[in-house]
Amino acid sequence: MNKTLRQRVMDLFHQYDTVMLVTCGQAGPQISQVAYRPEAIDLHLFVPHNSDHLFNLESQSDVVLVSPAWKLMGKATLEPKTSHPALENWQRVVKVTPYRLHVLAKDGQNPIETIDF
Repeated sequence: MNKTLRQRVMDLFHQYDTVMLVTCGQAGPQISQVAYRPEAIDLHLFVPHNSDHLFNLESQSDVVLVSPAWKLMGKATLEPKTSHPALENWQRVVKVTPYRLHVLAKDGQNPIETIDF
Protein backbone atom coordinates (compact mmCIF):
# COMPACT_ATOMS: atom_id res chain seq x y z
CA MET A 1 0.00 0.00 0.00
CA ASN A 2 1.48 3.36 -0.98
CA LYS A 3 2.12 6.05 1.64
CA THR A 4 -0.66 8.40 0.49
CA LEU A 5 -3.34 5.71 0.58
CA ARG A 6 -2.04 4.38 3.90
CA GLN A 7 -2.23 7.88 5.42
CA ARG A 8 -5.76 8.34 4.07
CA VAL A 9 -6.86 5.08 5.70
CA MET A 10 -5.24 6.06 9.01
CA ASP A 11 -6.97 9.47 8.87
CA LEU A 12 -10.34 7.75 8.35
CA PHE A 13 -9.69 5.44 11.32
CA HIS A 14 -8.74 8.36 13.59
CA GLN A 15 -12.05 10.19 12.99
CA TYR A 16 -13.87 8.16 15.65
CA ASP A 17 -13.22 6.30 18.88
CA THR A 18 -16.18 3.92 18.77
CA VAL A 19 -17.43 1.59 16.08
CA MET A 20 -20.20 -0.97 15.60
CA LEU A 21 -18.76 -4.49 15.82
CA VAL A 22 -20.60 -7.24 13.94
CA THR A 23 -19.78 -10.92 14.50
CA CYS A 24 -21.53 -14.15 13.70
CA GLY A 25 -20.91 -17.57 15.15
CA GLN A 26 -22.21 -20.10 17.64
CA ALA A 27 -23.88 -17.38 19.71
CA GLY A 28 -25.67 -16.09 16.61
CA PRO A 29 -25.26 -12.66 15.02
CA GLN A 30 -24.13 -9.97 17.47
CA ILE A 31 -23.91 -6.21 16.99
CA SER A 32 -22.46 -3.88 19.63
CA GLN A 33 -20.84 -0.51 19.89
CA VAL A 34 -17.26 -0.82 21.17
CA ALA A 35 -14.36 1.53 21.75
CA TYR A 36 -11.31 1.13 19.54
CA ARG A 37 -7.85 2.50 19.01
CA PRO A 38 -6.16 2.49 15.60
CA GLU A 39 -2.53 1.37 15.35
CA ALA A 40 -1.30 1.94 11.80
CA ILE A 41 -3.89 0.14 9.65
CA ASP A 42 -4.92 -2.34 12.36
CA LEU A 43 -7.67 -1.57 14.85
CA HIS A 44 -7.65 -2.65 18.49
CA LEU A 45 -11.17 -3.07 19.84
CA PHE A 46 -12.00 -3.06 23.56
CA VAL A 47 -14.68 -5.72 24.04
CA PRO A 48 -16.29 -6.61 27.40
CA HIS A 49 -15.18 -10.00 28.78
CA ASN A 50 -18.79 -11.20 29.00
CA SER A 51 -19.61 -10.32 25.38
CA ASP A 52 -20.94 -12.99 23.04
CA HIS A 53 -18.61 -11.51 20.42
CA LEU A 54 -15.69 -13.28 22.09
CA PHE A 55 -17.55 -16.59 21.94
CA ASN A 56 -18.32 -16.01 18.25
CA LEU A 57 -14.69 -15.19 17.48
CA GLU A 58 -13.59 -18.60 18.75
CA SER A 59 -15.23 -20.21 15.70
CA GLN A 60 -15.39 -17.37 13.15
CA SER A 61 -12.71 -14.69 12.93
CA ASP A 62 -14.33 -12.61 10.18
CA VAL A 63 -15.80 -9.34 11.46
CA VAL A 64 -17.45 -6.23 10.09
CA LEU A 65 -16.90 -2.81 11.64
CA VAL A 66 -19.20 0.09 10.79
CA SER A 67 -18.68 3.79 11.48
CA PRO A 68 -20.57 6.78 10.06
CA ALA A 69 -17.87 7.22 7.36
CA TRP A 70 -16.70 3.69 6.55
CA LYS A 71 -17.41 -0.04 6.68
CA LEU A 72 -14.56 -2.47 7.18
CA MET A 73 -14.25 -6.22 6.74
CA GLY A 74 -11.38 -7.89 8.54
CA LYS A 75 -9.94 -10.80 10.50
CA ALA A 76 -10.03 -10.62 14.27
CA THR A 77 -7.59 -12.12 16.75
CA LEU A 78 -7.72 -12.03 20.53
CA GLU A 79 -4.71 -10.21 21.94
CA PRO A 80 -2.91 -11.29 25.12
CA LYS A 81 -4.45 -9.74 28.21
CA THR A 82 -1.26 -7.76 28.91
CA SER A 83 -1.03 -6.20 25.44
CA HIS A 84 -2.57 -2.80 26.32
CA PRO A 85 -1.80 -0.93 29.55
CA ALA A 86 -4.90 1.30 29.19
CA LEU A 87 -7.14 -1.76 29.15
CA GLU A 88 -9.86 -1.86 31.79
CA ASN A 89 -10.28 -5.01 33.90
CA TRP A 90 -13.61 -5.75 32.24
CA GLN A 91 -12.28 -5.53 28.67
CA ARG A 92 -10.48 -7.81 26.23
CA VAL A 93 -8.48 -6.50 23.28
CA VAL A 94 -9.43 -7.79 19.84
CA LYS A 95 -7.05 -6.90 17.02
CA VAL A 96 -8.71 -6.47 13.62
CA THR A 97 -6.58 -6.69 10.50
CA PRO A 98 -8.56 -5.23 7.59
CA TYR A 99 -8.88 -6.85 4.20
CA ARG A 100 -11.52 -4.52 2.66
CA LEU A 101 -12.62 -0.98 3.47
CA HIS A 102 -15.64 0.76 1.96
CA VAL A 103 -15.58 4.55 2.27
CA LEU A 104 -19.19 5.70 2.59
CA ALA A 105 -20.93 8.72 1.10
CA LYS A 106 -22.07 11.49 3.43
CA ASP A 107 -25.42 9.71 3.78
CA GLY A 108 -23.56 6.90 5.59
CA GLN A 109 -25.15 4.28 3.35
CA ASN A 110 -23.65 4.12 -0.11
CA PRO A 111 -20.02 3.19 -0.70
CA ILE A 112 -18.13 5.67 -2.86
CA GLU A 113 -14.76 3.93 -2.76
CA THR A 114 -13.45 0.46 -1.95
CA ILE A 115 -9.92 -0.22 -0.73
CA ASP A 116 -8.58 -3.79 -0.71
CA PHE A 117 -5.62 -4.46 1.57
